[in-house]
This record gives sequence, structure tokens and C-alpha cells, in this order.
Amino acid sequence: MDLGKRVKALRKQKGWSQEELAKRTSMSRGRIGQLETNPLAEVKGANLVSLAAALGFSTEKLLSKEELLLVAGVKTKPLTRKIPILSWASLSSINKGEKLMLESDRWIGCPDDIGENSFALEVENDLMTSNSGRSYPVGSFVFVDQDKPVKSGDRVIAVNLKTLDSVFREYVIEGSVSYLKPLNIQYQTKECDEHTQIVGVVVGSYMAE
Repeated sequence: MDLGKRVKALRKQKGWSQEELAKRTSMSRGRIGQLETNPLAEVKGANLVSLAAALGFSTEKLLSKEELLLVAGVKTKPLTRKIPILSWASLSSINKGEKLMLESDRWIGCPDDIGENSFALEVENDLMTSNSGRSYPVGSFVFVDQDKPVKSGDRVIAVNLKTLDSVFREYVIEGSVSYLKPLNIQYQTKECDEHTQIVGVVVGSYMAE
């Protein structure tokens, strides 16, 4: 992945527009756009330092060929092992109170510290996209840890054991009631019921392009 593609992927993972990234660096929005679309474009000196700092890297790491993952919207880690990519349809096979069987012919790199019973899903809709803060655009991959305890505010994968619908949402607890909330405000928040099973907690995401 060239520098421009890497910058674009990391910018999208943070939920930033080109204009927002420009505000956090010494570069103009036009210069960032040129970098992201022209594989021959280069960044040096103060621009490179400010760009790396905004994205949370050293300049050496940003310029390296190593694939990187933005974990929980905060840190970046190398993709050093592989986990299976499951289909959304396969989630309906889960039994109440049990974990998914991790069988797949597709695999993707992930950090070492993600749990052994983890898997990846490709985001297929815009319910978890946001114009500000953390965003999960269509085509990105989310990493799901089945062993991580869920708490309010976590992004989760959930299955309705009655309808067998699978969703990616933010898990919110208010008093004695829990909800599944999309980041995209155009969609409705839904209350959890006795048929809702949390499959796992989203612990990171990766945008290949």
C-alpha cells in the first residue's frame, strides 16, 4: 500500500474528511487530496511530521510497508497473525449462550493481542458510519472478540435468536434497559430483548484501501 492509500485508509478509520485532516496538519485539503489520489506524490519535512502526528504514527512507521490496524479508534498495531472472515449469514448458526464455530476459507491479518476466538466481518451498510468520531465505512473489516466482556459503549455484533438477524451496533445500557444504537443518526436505536445475543465485541477495524 503506497503512502497516499495508507493516509486515506487511516483518515477514514478515524472518521475524518480531508478538510478535517488538513486542519490537524500543516497541509492544505488540496494537498491531501493530491497525496491520496496520486501514487507518485510525496510528503517531506514539516508536512510529513505533522501528518504522521495527526494519524498517531512516527514518520518512520507511516512510511513503512507494514500493514497497520487502527484498534478501538486510538492505537495502531501491526497485523501479525490471521483470523477467519465470516459471512453475516453464518452468524445465524449460533446457539444461545454459545460461541460461533470459526470455519472459513477467507482470512485476514490482525494484531497478536486479539483473542483466540476472534473473527472478522466485512461492513456491508452505512449504519455504523458517522460524520464525526469513530466510523466504520462500507468495505472495511471489523475484528470481533467473542471472549471480551461487553460493557456499555462497546461496539458489538449481535444476533436476534428469533429472527436470526445479525447487526453491528453500539451497545448502550440506560438503567435496567439495554439498546443497540447505530452511529448513523438516520437510523433508529432498538431495545434489546430476551432474543438478543451479543456475539462479540468489536476491538478494531481495518480498511484495505
